[in-house]
Amino acid sequence: MSKIVSNYTTPRLFNADGNLAKDWYVFFYFNKKRYRYKLGINYFKTVKEREAEGRAIIAALTIKLNSGWNPETKKTEGHQDITIVDAIAEILSIKKSYITVRSFKTYYDQTNLFKKWLTLNRYDHLYTHNFTDTHARKYFDWLLTDKHYCGKTYNGHLTCLRTFFNAMVDRGMIKQSPLIGFKPARQDSGKNVAYTPEDETKLIKFMQADDFGFYFATRVVRYCFLRRSELIRLQVKHIRWQNKTIIIPSENSKSRIQDSVTIPKSLEKLFEKSGILGMDSDTYLFGKNFKPSSERMKRIDDLSDKQRSVNRLNGIRPECTFYSWKHTGVVDLYNHTKDAYIVMRQCRHSDIKMTMIYLRSLGCGVNEQVREW
Repeated sequence: MSKIVSNYTTPRLFNADGNLAKDWYVFFYFNKKRYRYKLGINYFKTVKEREAEGRAIIAALTIKLNSGWNPETKKTEGHQDITIVDAIAEILSIKKSYITVRSFKTYYDQTNLFKKWLTLNRYDHLYTHNFTDTHARKYFDWLLTDKHYCGKTYNGHLTCLRTFFNAMVDRGMIKQSPLIGFKPARQDSGKNVAYTPEDETKLIKFMQADDFGFYFATRVVRYCFLRRSELIRLQVKHIRWQNKTIIIPSENSKSRIQDSVTIPKSLEKLFEKSGILGMDSDTYLFGKNFKPSSERMKRIDDLSDKQRSVNRLNGIRPECTFYSWKHTGVVDLYNHTKDAYIVMRQCRHSDIKMTMIYLRSLGCGVNEQVREW
């Protein structure tokens, strides 16, 4: 006979005497009424797997009952009943309506890994208010010890889940986030690599002869510091030729804030040579094969793949990438102006501290007074 605890009994596993042909389930009594929960246990094909799943279901139901859950009303006093997995799916669905496709993919991938871990550890049955900081700590320890994530990747997952748990708090799914007090991991910085003047001279000569469209794309990144995702969304209507600026609409920007950058004189002749200024306003500057098109480039990694191929053909060190053109431009602009605020403006950074960290990672910011010491 199950032990009576308050108005419910301790959940127990019915294993049909080990017979896998019959249904297994976990049961308990609440207010003298019997309740049975299978929760997918019979999908498992071995006794060992069903027993393990049974223990997980028992643990989950016990936590729920101890938290004040009433199986008759399906409610828990003071809480909204929703599993952690369903809550994540609901928040993700809401976010999909207003974030970029790229941001959605990042959120999806990171929360999907979390859900897989929950299932692996039999926590997927837990309600949001039963998921504690202890569970969360186990997950983030797993990212470090089993997945061997570096600090930057670890911190990306921490930021993602913080966003989701805060959204749950806002919607009354939990009272407070289980990630309060979690600190970011230490991460390496300063891995930004610029092309040397010799590299750039060699690559310019090659790209001009090989593919003008791709060469033009590298110049826009080199002088205007656009991200790849912004570059492939760049249309003629975003060019303000009279003011010599490029508008980056909020829907194309990582920060979701509309901003603009200056087209330097070094880039003017290329814009004129490209012929895009006279094209239809909805024309994308870099469509298929890096040519102007009415359709956007389908695959953003085409830019990186092309650069990798060009670099390999020219004997450029592998740590240089397509994004290294931005780093190259930043170094050049800073050396030309010696003004971090000008760099900050062209980079569209929101904080000068961010710019200073970026410059130092590139070896800029040499103090001339120290040099004369």
